[in-house]
Amino acid sequence: MAKIRTHYDNLKVTRNAPDAVIKAAHRALLQSHHPDKAADKPRAEKIARIINEARDVLLDPVRRKRHDEWILEKERHCLQERPAEKKATVVERQAIGKFVAATDGTALDTETGLMWCRFVLGQTWRVDNVIESAKQFTWQAALEAAQEFNRQGGFAGHQDWRVPSVNELKTLIENRPPKNADAIHFIDDRVFPGNPPWVWSSTPYAGYGGGAWFVHFKGGEAINEDTHLARAVRLVRDNTAA
Repeated sequence: MAKIRTHYDNLKVTRNAPDAVIKAAHRALLQSHHPDKAADKPRAEKIARIINEARDVLLDPVRRKRHDEWILEKERHCLQERPAEKKATVVERQAIGKFVAATDGTALDTETGLMWCRFVLGQTWRVDNVIESAKQFTWQAALEAAQEFNRQGGFAGHQDWRVPSVNELKTLIENRPPKNADAIHFIDDRVFPGNPPWVWSSTPYAGYGGGAWFVHFKGGEAINEDTHLARAVRLVRDNTAA
């Protein structure tokens, strides 16, 4: 509640202070801030006016009663204007295939124990769907984007998200009919709506020519390609602390 400045505050006394205490407090403050003794005379004169007014009001029974009523009214008004406490968001979970999909934008793989973001970087999660478009990264930029994601606060209370290995990413490959014509065939679009066709893994190619692995979800396969290609990024984390 916002602080209400009252005559009691100006004299540094309690609201039930008797007249004798009010007079004594006034005398002490006036001696400390007397214009004739102060280096900053204009400021001292202002303070003297304030404490003189406070004394006059509080020593007058009628004016003091009105002041007390004003204080109570201000306090009631402040209480009414206090913003309502934000209710904690209820996270709902649903078993979909091998996943436990949550409305907070995470999905737990019950077979691997991995927790996945249900959106890719660039998209925004909204309860049960994604909005906005997937962002494309080169392979090195994808690894750096995951680190920046965590530095900026992470997601769902976790700051240990990372780009998955190719073997981890391949666990998302699933051959099932999509729920709509625009969905990708080789991933469960009920768990991962709006999945882009190409998603980087963190695994570099160990063979001749270098490169790195990504998963092609339209074809349901992992492919090694040049690291300068632009691909999407879906983050994962080890759920050992869950």
